Amino acid sequence: IRSKVSFKLSYYNEYKSYLSMNDDYYSLLNVSRSSSEDDIRASFKKLCMQYHPDKHSIDNRDSAETIFRRLRKAHDVLTDPQMRAIYDLYGSEGIESGWHVALYDMDRNTILEKYERMMRQKEEQERERATNPCSETVVKLDARGLITSDHFYSLLDVINIPVNEFAITQSVDAPLTANHKLTLVCSALNREGNGLGKFTVTDFHRLSPRSNLSYSFGFGDGLSGGFHGTFSLTQYLFAAFRTNASLYDDGNLAYDGAVTLGCMPNSFTSLKVEFGDRIIKGVVETSYKKWQMYTSYQLGYDNHIVALHIARPISINDTDDGRIECSFKYNLAEGFELEYGASKQLTDYSKAGAIVRIGMVSGVKLKLMLSRGNHVYRFDIKFSDVLDPVAIVYGTCVPVFVYSALHWLVVKPYLNRFKEEERQRKADEMAEQLQKAKEEARDAIRLMKSNYERILDAENLRGGLIIEQAWYGVFGPSSKLIDVTIPLQCLVLSSKLVLPPAESKSNMVGFYDVAIGEDKQLSVRYKFRNCKHETTINDSDPLRIPKQSHRLN
Repeated sequence: IRSKVSFKLSYYNEYKSYLSMNDDYYSLLNVSRSSSEDDIRASFKKLCMQYHPDKHSIDNRDSAETIFRRLRKAHDVLTDPQMRAIYDLYGSEGIESGWHVALYDMDRNTILEKYERMMRQKEEQERERATNPCSETVVKLDARGLITSDHFYSLLDVINIPVNEFAITQSVDAPLTANHKLTLVCSALNREGNGLGKFTVTDFHRLSPRSNLSYSFGFGDGLSGGFHGTFSLTQYLFAAFRTNASLYDDGNLAYDGAVTLGCMPNSFTSLKVEFGDRIIKGVVETSYKKWQMYTSYQLGYDNHIVALHIARPISINDTDDGRIECSFKYNLAEGFELEYGASKQLTDYSKAGAIVRIGMVSGVKLKLMLSRGNHVYRFDIKFSDVLDPVAIVYGTCVPVFVYSALHWLVVKPYLNRFKEEERQRKADEMAEQLQKAKEEARDAIRLMKSNYERILDAENLRGGLIIEQAWYGVFGPSSKLIDVTIPLQCLVLSSKLVLPPAESKSNMVGFYDVAIGEDKQLSVRYKFRNCKHETTINDSDPLRIPKQSHRLN
């Protein structure tokens, strides 16, 4: 009896699983997964009589030795309880990786000691690769002089756009244990010729899978510190808090904080209350299926703000990895403000987006964003201080034009070329594996000839089971089939043929996967007691012949 350790090995990707030919040791030995060690040894002994190198001539000895090594490896794994347990859990990759499985015949302390040692090794590996570097770069451009109602900018004007602000932030994690880490954050800011830097250290503790607590301390333009925590109240209810305080070089003290209460049944809903210097802000956020919406209310000493934000995923260029969002805000001091924009997942690790902000006082602004993994680049462009229709048109059309140009001229050709190279690489690997498997199957059938003739003569004398024709592969208009008559006849014992259920019959001796990744079948036409029979089964189904139901009228 075997028990599974709480680790999971990484599995091959989809096409790699198709390439793992001859890895099904059970099919190779023609036994079921529930077979006993005696059954496995008996099947191995029978196959050895056919494929042992000493039983073949010098010309065929190399081919026989290749097949015999595969059979020997399958036998050694399946007759060893420890190795068989690993193979059943993780496949051949687990065997090659040297993993171990605890058996119930071990005492409790031994199992616990092995488990803890493996946990310590896993934690150490996680700490080594969990530095998680992140960065954010922000560039603010002043393009107010480029766009007016009677002037359109030239290429030279674009080159000479002034940069008002440049900021960069870099963070890296320093794991101490699996539940404890330090995060180091360094930021630098240059605003109109004035520089500013800041360094912050955050101490993060994971209290439970759904609860954590952290505190931070920073210096640069004064001192700052804060606390942050998230706690799970019930299965669906959580609470979070945040508080920060800063003491600047000029002696001013600023503070802010937030308290959040949320639930996560089939949707995500949270209520957040923020407080700061003479303001109180409430935020209600709701997410359900594809929709996300939040409303915020801010009550201040001299200003009140009401805001509504809505976002939803959309399909862009026939892919469901786009997102549109729109927000409306009313500020008692500055009037109405409208934001709208979209974002698109370019690759698995890259994302681009743009947001246009139109305000009665803030004017027209454009935010361009590009992220690559954990690195974010943002460009804030100010077009106008007032509600200028020309600036609105440019702020809306420029991102669409730039994205379309980049998509059709750069991104799409690159992705198509990458996909084609990846497809060709996979095809080459598959073709190489397929050719190798085809040659091994052909060599195996050549080695079966003498045994095939002996079994066929014996079955003819007793009027037993004769495999007249057997095909394996894909049936239909574009059929891909191989003849497996000889391999099946060689498996006949006392006028019976039994094939246990398996993931694929392509791993049997004399077979190979003629159509990688496609659904295959096995069709057998046979004669038993001079009566014709025929049957067709799916690739993973068991086969037991002869049967009365297979008989042809």
